[in-house]
Amino acid sequence: MKRIAFVGTVGAGKTTLFNALQGNYSLARKTQAVEFNEKGDIDTPGEYFSHPRWYHALITTLQDVDTLIYVHAANDTESRLPAGLL
Repeated sequence: MKRIAFVGTVGAGKTTLFNALQGNYSLARKTQAVEFNEKGDIDTPGEYFSHPRWYHALITTLQDVDTLIYVHAANDTESRLPAGLL
């Protein structure tokens, strides 16, 4: 089974997209830890992506992922994608 992971900065909309793709349209709450759905898809906390000290946790979490989706906030004018991380 193919696994998908969502990464991006805090407030980019990762959890909202993650939930919507599962048919859950309720208000998203702040993701405090890595969350998995029943298919093994992964929603990551924005802190894992935004702070270099958490890169090791992000890389470990993404080890067996088939598809990585980078969620970029619509109101963010600059790219926050860390060079060489993904």
